[in-house]
Amino acid sequence: MSPGKRVRVADVVRRRRTPRLDAVSILAVLIPLLTVGALALVRQPPVHDQTQRPTLTRLTGATVVCPGPSPGAPDAWVSSGSGRSGDLSVNTGGERSSVAVGVRGVVRLPSTGAVVVRGADALAPGLLGLRSGTTPLTTQPCSVPSSEQWFTGLGAGAAHDSVIELVNPDSGRADAEITLYGSRAFTVRKLHGITIPAHRTVTLDLGKIVPRRLLLSAQVQVSRGRLGVHVLDSRTDLVTHRVRREWLPPQEAPALDNRLIGLPTGTGTRTLQMVNPGDDVARAEIRVITGDTSFVPAGLETVSVPPGSTRSVSLTKVLAKALGDGAAGISVTADAPLAASVLTDLGTDEALTVPDPAIRVEAATLLPVATPAGPGKKASPVSARLYVSADAAGAATVTAYDASGTRLLDRRVGQQQGHTVEVALPAGTAYLRVVPQNTAIRAAVVLSGDGASVVPLRELLTQGLVPQIRPGLG
Repeated sequence: MSPGKRVRVADVVRRRRTPRLDAVSILAVLIPLLTVGALALVRQPPVHDQTQRPTLTRLTGATVVCPGPSPGAPDAWVSSGSGRSGDLSVNTGGERSSVAVGVRGVVRLPSTGAVVVRGADALAPGLLGLRSGTTPLTTQPCSVPSSEQWFTGLGAGAAHDSVIELVNPDSGRADAEITLYGSRAFTVRKLHGITIPAHRTVTLDLGKIVPRRLLLSAQVQVSRGRLGVHVLDSRTDLVTHRVRREWLPPQEAPALDNRLIGLPTGTGTRTLQMVNPGDDVARAEIRVITGDTSFVPAGLETVSVPPGSTRSVSLTKVLAKALGDGAAGISVTADAPLAASVLTDLGTDEALTVPDPAIRVEAATLLPVATPAGPGKKASPVSARLYVSADAAGAATVTAYDASGTRLLDRRVGQQQGHTVEVALPAGTAYLRVVPQNTAIRAAVVLSGDGASVVPLRELLTQGLVPQIRPGLG
């Protein structure tokens, strides 16, 4: 400070507190602001959902599995709904061969065991097979391997027993789990973690594994590989020791609305069998389906099915008059998903009716052709009646062929919503094709002769699914 100049203390303090804006400070503020502004001006690329559903493609390979022969079902048949002729690959107990099929023609298969049939390229779409017998009538459509199936009305006792057959059609092992439903849901060690080696068949006799007198149902889940699953049910008269056998048709999954089309006529008993796999009580309304309506029979109240259990309800009195008046089936509508079947016991034979899946494109099935039971014996005649129920107004084309592929019937039937049409099929029908028009339908064939049998119609497998796969996704 120069001599003679006086400075106030407040001015000195003010000068020291005044910030100095240099270049570094300015850049420290401007650079972040400019960066944020530049990023805001950059257009972000759109975000796309990379998850895609599998796409439909032309089916180039198909497999059906026919169960092994039983005393009542010695015959096995195969055909292709592709409209082409050629050779199909056949594997029976590890022995490979081939069979030639014509257009709509039906060919007999080897009957020494379970049969795996494969169709390739043009013969893959619409591959069909059937295990059957006509003395008495017994049918089991050969199955397309699936991950889950339900069977209702099994037994595990001396008078009523069931055998579950698991067929592995592939070169790798397959694993399965079986859950049973009686008074509750349960399983045992021999039904848990079942391994079926490549090209092998495993049979499980419930009467030996879980002996009990309860009516049972079974859920079969395949956790690895593929399996053809079939259940052979037998009832034995403990006095005469006469045995009646019938294959139990499967149901894909329990449903809120089950429509069971196709009831054999004749003197006998009718029993509705239901399984509730849920954790709560299910309440079901039962209606009788006729040609032009459905109704709740007088005196038949809503039925309660406890959780995890199988229950049976007698319909003998309910259907005694209704069958004479043209009853075509039963509907079961519940507030929780149920699996169901109707057992028709004719005394000398039994038949099972299960819910019919919806058909929107094309369905077909093979039917047993009467063959002599032995040298010098006459073939038992087989008559067939087709029942078609429509979800809405429309039509359906019914075409029947004999075993050589010759057309026996070509008929268009009109459909009204909720109506069921009956079509008598010509004698000798071995291949049946049904194509709906402008409506979804449900259909089944009731066979009569030496006993009875019911064959549900299912959509033909004509297309495959190709999954969308991307690297880095689990």
